Amino acid sequence: MIHTKTFFYSLFLLFFCFYSSAQRLDSSNSENQIILISTDSSSVSINEIKTAPKDSVNTTTSSNLAPLQKNDSVSIDYPPKTRDYRRLGYNSALYVGAAVVTFGILWAMPESFTHWDKQAMKDNGMFYKWKQNVKAGPVWDGDSWTMNYLAHPYCGGVYYMTARSSGFNIVESFSYSVIMSTFFWEYGIEAFAEIPSVQDLILTPVLGSVVGEGFFYAKKKIMKHDKRVLNSRFLGITTLFIIDPFNTVLDGLGYKEKVKTQMNIAPVGFDASSNKTVWGVNFSASF
Repeated sequence: MIHTKTFFYSLFLLFFCFYSSAQRLDSSNSENQIILISTDSSSVSINEIKTAPKDSVNTTTSSNLAPLQKNDSVSIDYPPKTRDYRRLGYNSALYVGAAVVTFGILWAMPESFTHWDKQAMKDNGMFYKWKQNVKAGPVWDGDSWTMNYLAHPYCGGVYYMTARSSGFNIVESFSYSVIMSTFFWEYGIEAFAEIPSVQDLILTPVLGSVVGEGFFYAKKKIMKHDKRVLNSRFLGITTLFIIDPFNTVLDGLGYKEKVKTQMNIAPVGFDASSNKTVWGVNFSASF
């Protein structure tokens, strides 16, 4: 029989695998660009003293004029330079949504699988089992080493990356991992099924933050190489989802930290009849 805790984690991660596979994970493809060029043909005369014949006028562009810059949709600003509370809020909402879905699936499972006393929960309230487990813990659990020393640190690393990729520093990201692993998971979702664990309360945020910082540097390198691993975009996106699933899903849904705009003024032509340069305003926006 599969352990209830293992099934919790499996459902929790499966929800995001399924959800993200239906989205465009390559956020660069979701960028739309609007370019607007407006011109003013009566702006500046290039020769106020001497008028040259119509057929002998040559236009030149000064070398010190800034060229029109192309907005490179491939370039990615990572990590964010400022704290993005909105992104962190959306990610936290995704956690809650996944937890609700997971709990609903477990509730539909037979009691022989979950070991939940549904009748007692119905008679005493939905939080009956949760209250019992919270009062009884924390305890030293007997889970396998793969669960305590691999699965929990990985989940702690995901919590950490959720904040780290939203522009928060190491201490703040560690604090977020502590809050999520303690109150959201151990004394929250998992307490409906099991008594909170001493090992999990310590190892998830502590080892998880070490793992998460490694994920952070790995993601920086992947983003620097246009979301590619071994020159493969598929491997790059897959790796990003493994090390930072919530932000990858959020970006796949089209989230952007801000709309990027750019405006340039430069000569776009010459009106020979009036001996004047035609200047234009180039405006571009990517979102």
